[in-house]
Amino acid sequence: MELVAPAPETCSFVEAATLPLAGMTALQALEWLQLEAGERLLVAGGGGAVGGLAVQLARARGVQVDVLTREEPEIDGEYDAVFDTYGAFVVDAVVEGGRYASIASQAGPVPVRDGVRTTNIEVREDGVALRELVRLVDDGVLQLRIDSTFAVRDVRAAHERFRRGGLGGKVTLVF
Repeated sequence: MELVAPAPETCSFVEAATLPLAGMTALQALEWLQLEAGERLLVAGGGGAVGGLAVQLARARGVQVDVLTREEPEIDGEYDAVFDTYGAFVVDAVVEGGRYASIASQAGPVPVRDGVRTTNIEVREDGVALRELVRLVDDGVLQLRIDSTFAVRDVRAAHERFRRGGLGGKVTLVF
């Protein structure tokens, strides 16, 4: 029972189902990045599920956050930390002594640069942290976003919606 949490009271069960994996990934990446209020964070993929929650969590902590989409960045050494959710590999955006965390293992190895700590985040179970995420949803700090919901019999349509991209949140299946 230590690994579970009750669903948030302020959202539907479908919305609640989008929280654990994306929320824990965002939270654990931010923990590793050790950001303090006033520091600058670049979230590559801030429009996605994990990135969107990371943006909200970081802002709630007083971190200055910018978002990078899949377009080519024109940035160089401006950020205390980067959280890369899709393989942007913008390690040059980090200041000397900064941190770079990625969850984009499918895009290749985490880039390496002298003077910058790097890691690939692998999410772990943590019931205490999950309950904290639930509290943040119920307190209105975190907004969960669903792009579309499909019945399980329409799984091919759901996959096609995901494949097209440009999502405004999670694609969900209801059983």
